Amino acid sequence: MLRLSKFSILCILLTWNLASSAPELIAEFKGTGNQTTVEFSVTAPWILDWRINSDYNKMVSFDLDLVDGTTGVLQGNVLRAKALGNGVRMFTTSGKYRFRINASFIRWHLKVQELTNEEAELYKPRRPR
Repeated sequence: MLRLSKFSILCILLTWNLASSAPELIAEFKGTGNQTTVEFSVTAPWILDWRINSDYNKMVSFDLDLVDGTTGVLQGNVLRAKALGNGVRMFTTSGKYRFRINASFIRWHLKVQELTNEEAELYKPRRPR
């Protein structure tokens, strides 16, 4: 009985440790077409995990901008795509933001996740092909 309890405690501690080191989900957005998301506040470092899907392979267009959540001033273009796909992008600035999405024939899914500094150090962006 005592052996089972020690094993259970070990499992709980390992699970808690893994969960505490996972990126924290700040915001998640899904949709189609053109939209501006609600404002979200995020502390750097953070990542955008994005995915775009469609029933069509041609004539798709996706444009994603990051705008200031308060003023609406453009902070920069995050992604321009003419093909379906997914990816992750890391940001090193904190603030209140919104995403402005222009999408044709595309279903999009965006997740904003805060990272610890240790997690950010492990992040290695892919080189463009």
